[in-house]
Amino acid sequence: MPAMAQNGTVDRGTALRMAIDRQRAGDRAGAIDIYQRILAADPDFAAAWINLGVALRAEGRYAASVACLRRGVALHPDDAASLSNLGNALRSTGHLEAAASVHEQAIALDPATGSYIYNYALVQRDQGKFGAALENFDAAQAKSYASPELNWDRALALLLQGDLARGFTEYEWRWKIPDAKPRGMATPVWNGEELRAKTLLVYAEQGFGDTIQFARYLPLIAPRAARIVFECQAPLRRLFQSSALGDTVRVFARDDNGSLPDHDVQSALLSLPRLADAGSVPATTPYLSPPGDAGAPALRGGGIHVGIAWAGKPTHRNDRNRSMPLATLAPLFDVPGATFHSLQFGDPAKAIQAQGFTALVRDHRGAIGDFADSAALVAGLDLVIGVDTALVHLAGALGRPVWTLLPFVPDWRWQTGREDSPWYPSMRLFRQTGPGRWKDVIERVRTALEKFAAD
Repeated sequence: MPAMAQNGTVDRGTALRMAIDRQRAGDRAGAIDIYQRILAADPDFAAAWINLGVALRAEGRYAASVACLRRGVALHPDDAASLSNLGNALRSTGHLEAAASVHEQAIALDPATGSYIYNYALVQRDQGKFGAALENFDAAQAKSYASPELNWDRALALLLQGDLARGFTEYEWRWKIPDAKPRGMATPVWNGEELRAKTLLVYAEQGFGDTIQFARYLPLIAPRAARIVFECQAPLRRLFQSSALGDTVRVFARDDNGSLPDHDVQSALLSLPRLADAGSVPATTPYLSPPGDAGAPALRGGGIHVGIAWAGKPTHRNDRNRSMPLATLAPLFDVPGATFHSLQFGDPAKAIQAQGFTALVRDHRGAIGDFADSAALVAGLDLVIGVDTALVHLAGALGRPVWTLLPFVPDWRWQTGREDSPWYPSMRLFRQTGPGRWKDVIERVRTALEKFAAD
């Protein structure tokens, strides 16, 4: 509870310190409650507005965060830290031009603080101004701003602009940030050396899509080791075992018996590009194939059969930008000659029935047990259309035509300014022209789909 002064009003200084302590301890909900109570009693307390805005941004409540930070900055317009926090919140809402302007103001007020330059560089990276962003990452370090996140963000900028060799080298900084933890195995980490008479363990470290995308590197490094064992997520095991990949490496799932097989050295999967040939992409497809025993549902009706996926895992850090409601795809569903099939997993698939799309989108969840079954379905489709999820990676790895719908600020692997993908020759990219602008994307997809169906 915030402390009370003798006259019954909130002692705002004591209350603010209490809220900050809670925020630092990870109790953001408790801190937010105190900030709100302070402001109810004293709406002109700039520090409470700023700290509330920072806490709300950390909670993912971006619009409210921007509004609170604007209130704080209006009360204290010459505070560089407050301006930089506002710039961060504006970036979170996709207002990149406004974010850049605010960060420039913060740097003008305090050019010696490296964190403000770093925050500005993040906006420039999102704007596609990679040269300026990389210069400012360096400038932030020159101002004594030292953070693993800076090196990690530099890696993403390099990868986004297609500088894979430097990007994958810097990508190793992921192990220093809180979101990525190495497995902590007792065996040494592999650094690319020849492994005569030794076994290399490679383990999947991120999501399903990452595992599908980077499994292509396993055959490239296979000649360097006497034996390779590959640990993947259980829903991918049958697909990998049945593909040519299973002839090169031994595939097992991370829940098999709860223990790892004997090995001499180990590597995370996304470290392989650096250890192989990071400057080029091995893009020969298909490199996956469905097993003969996979259950592919019958595709009834003539015309073209189109698979769709509209939502990714909600815990993904950019899911609010990369995913969409099923209804956003509705303008496609009356394209003549097209039959639509859901490739969606999890709760988002419930929208098919809940929103009245049952006759328009065939729901195959009852026939899909793992990615091997999904692969069998995708292999029979004429086209896959999806947001940035594992399903578009699957279609690309199978060599099937696939159209990927991307947010304005895409994941690094899709780079910028191109409609094709160096990773998947059969993939076409449809990009937003501004933050949140799915309507324009769907209009372009519909035009392309009408032509595809007519050909």
